[in-house]
Amino acid sequence: MDEFKPLDWGLYDDVSGVMEIRDWGYEGSYICFRGRLKVPASEASRELNSRGGSHGLIAYLRIAGGEELVKFAPINSGRRKNRLFIPVLLFVVTLISTLFIGALNSGTFARDILSHPLLLLNGAPFSFTLIIILGLHEFSHYFVSKRYGIRTSLPYFIPFPNIIGTMGAVIVSRSPFVDRKSLFDVGIAGPLASFVLSIGAIILGFSGMTLVRISTHILRPEPGLYLGDSLLTTALFWLRYRQIPLGFDINLGPIGFAGWVGLFVTGLNLLPMGQLDGGHISYAIFGRYHKLITRLMMALLVLFGILYSSPFWIVIGILVLFLGSRHGPPLDDITPLNPGRVWLAVGALIILIICFIPVPIQMI
Repeated sequence: MDEFKPLDWGLYDDVSGVMEIRDWGYEGSYICFRGRLKVPASEASRELNSRGGSHGLIAYLRIAGGEELVKFAPINSGRRKNRLFIPVLLFVVTLISTLFIGALNSGTFARDILSHPLLLLNGAPFSFTLIIILGLHEFSHYFVSKRYGIRTSLPYFIPFPNIIGTMGAVIVSRSPFVDRKSLFDVGIAGPLASFVLSIGAIILGFSGMTLVRISTHILRPEPGLYLGDSLLTTALFWLRYRQIPLGFDINLGPIGFAGWVGLFVTGLNLLPMGQLDGGHISYAIFGRYHKLITRLMMALLVLFGILYSSPFWIVIGILVLFLGSRHGPPLDDITPLNPGRVWLAVGALIILIICFIPVPIQMI
């Protein structure tokens, strides 16, 4: 075994302290050890990453071929600092774009806004509500990541010329998740925050909702943009209007509309696919089966798109495929979730079901 370097033998000594080594050697650019751990995986992961870090290496623990595997990889030394300029710039542009959409929805004309920019403030109820929901969703991810020592970017808001003025917001993790527990906690934190805030926004927006006539004949609705309902929004709107007369629909008002968007985004993020929040939760529970679940979910979205004539879900499936359907493993990929988190995952699934809208937006 004279092909090994002194550093390799140092690693061998470190690993042998926590593992009964059956075999070891290079696999590509990684040095791998196979055998049986002498201590719990969480303890072994902390010990090996503490020692490996001094050599510029990071240790991944997983099950492979029915036995435990320790895989050392070089640490990405490119530690990027959080720069305020880009997140702040994107936030300001998104604030303006959502104010603009909110002002248009309030009845303000675009030409008047261009002549008198302060008219953008007519869109403040919608814009501010939506920004708070999206922002606290992402900052929930951010602060839970910080709690586990995971390096992450500040939230990036994404301005976009659509019916809400944005495509949401994202954060970018710049170091691996510690274990499945941290992956789960980071993944579920955002949806729980936006779920509660969105329900609050809809209830707060009850006073701004009105019933509007949508047709002179119930079989021929007026042309326009119609928002779909989930099980949850149907129940919430029932609290406001026990019965809606035929030929009428609900105008949500600015705050109610922001709450509807928040619930829709929450359900969208909980889809168990790729790098979505639901993908984090799915991987934390099912591990290597996450890839299969992602493929099944993509097939279901395509099926929904065809059955309900809603191309939106087909587009979402393509976007997830484009952005990456695979999910990187945490450092400790062996230690399972505790029962409490598994039950919390069941709760997340229920939230997904009651927030899912088969046809979110329909042009008639």
